[in-house]
Amino acid sequence: MSQENVEVVQASMDAFLAVEFERALSYYCEDVVFQPLVGGPYHGRSGVAQQMQTWVDEFNDYWFEVDELIDAEDQVVLLWRDGGVGKSSGVRVEQEAATIYTVDDGCISHARVYADRARALEAAGLRG
Repeated sequence: MSQENVEVVQASMDAFLAVEFERALSYYCEDVVFQPLVGGPYHGRSGVAQQMQTWVDEFNDYWFEVDELIDAEDQVVLLWRDGGVGKSSGVRVEQEAATIYTVDDGCISHARVYADRARALEAAGLRG
């Protein structure tokens, strides 16, 4: 089942990167809980959409890249990078981070973002 979970997260990320937000959200369960670095948690697909839009709206020239998807048995760890130019500050920002996804019955039921990749890997039981 774990490879199927990776495929669900990959499909959602592919849709997000293609700017197909409705399709990206379709991989989330209707009652998903999304825990970003700041604020939240956000509940439901509309909460995920709100959080994503809020984050993207903070930047000009926003970009997002998937570095790696890691099978963690009942979870999937996404290592990613993003950045842009802060709209209010004009400062160029780049970061590396991770998100742990829980996939239940073919949809993402929980997602938690970690600023520290090593901490995310440890939380997923992959290091420590």
